[in-house]
Amino acid sequence: MSLEVAEGQDSASVEKNRIIEAELKGDTHNINGIRVMGLSKTYKSIVTRQDTRALQNVFFELKKGELLGVMGHNGAGKSTLINVLCGLVFKDQGNARIFDSSIEDDLRQVRKRMGVVS
Repeated sequence: MSLEVAEGQDSASVEKNRIIEAELKGDTHNINGIRVMGLSKTYKSIVTRQDTRALQNVFFELKKGELLGVMGHNGAGKSTLINVLCGLVFKDQGNARIFDSSIEDDLRQVRKRMGVVS
C-alpha cells in the first residue's frame, strides 16, 4: 500500500480520505479484504456512570494477504476492535466491510467469512 502524502498531511489522514472517497463513489463491491470506516465504541461504567471511549473514529483498509499488528496498552481498544468487526460487540458509529459484506447489513455473512463461532 503506497500513499502519497501531501505537505502538512499525515499518512493516516490520507488513508482516511481515500477510504471516504471510495465509499462516496460507491466502491463497495470490490473490497478484497477489510475496510473499516469511522468505527467508534464507548462503554459506560455501571458504577461511576463515566464514559470510556474504546474506539474513536477508526479508519483503515487491508487487502487480502496483508497483515496488521494491533498494539496498545491495556484498555486501548484492541479487543473491542476485533469484537466489533466480528459482531460480538455493537458499534456506536461507523461501519466496516469484510470483502463485500457490511457488518451493519450482512453480519451473518461476515461472521461466516471470518469463521466466528459464538
